[in-house]
Amino acid sequence: MKIQSSRFGEIEYDESRVITFTEGILGFTQYRHYILIEHETNSRFRWLHSIENENLAFVLTDPLQVAPEYKAHVKKEDIAGLDLVSLDNAAVLCIVNIGKGCKSVTVNLLGPIIINTENMKAKQVILIESNYSIKQNIAANNQTEAGRQEKIRAQR
Repeated sequence: MKIQSSRFGEIEYDESRVITFTEGILGFTQYRHYILIEHETNSRFRWLHSIENENLAFVLTDPLQVAPEYKAHVKKEDIAGLDLVSLDNAAVLCIVNIGKGCKSVTVNLLGPIIINTENMKAKQVILIESNYSIKQNIAANNQTEAGRQEKIRAQR
């Protein structure tokens, strides 16, 4: 299958890899079918691109890249429609927000996207009882990690 993308031009994809959102993404509920596109080799970012709207794509990242202690505590009823047999088949990704002029880059840790990698069903869930932020600064975490690595080198 092929789609035309305003960002990437013509994209060829395998129909079996189409991710179907059971309820859509918040604010974009009318679009339910997406594909994942690698940003670059070894990049921590991916694109979630709608196959129904050539202009709609989200940048995603693994939340563990931003918050190594991240745990998405979701209720069974919140993900019941995904038909998950095992949590080993669940991929958790979060939407990245890039501010005007790329001056800020944040990630929404409060509204992760859960994907059943077996049947490609997905849902964005809201972590109600959580202290996570919808705008977790990625740059701050990178600086913290860089500082941690520098301390480790200095101690050697």
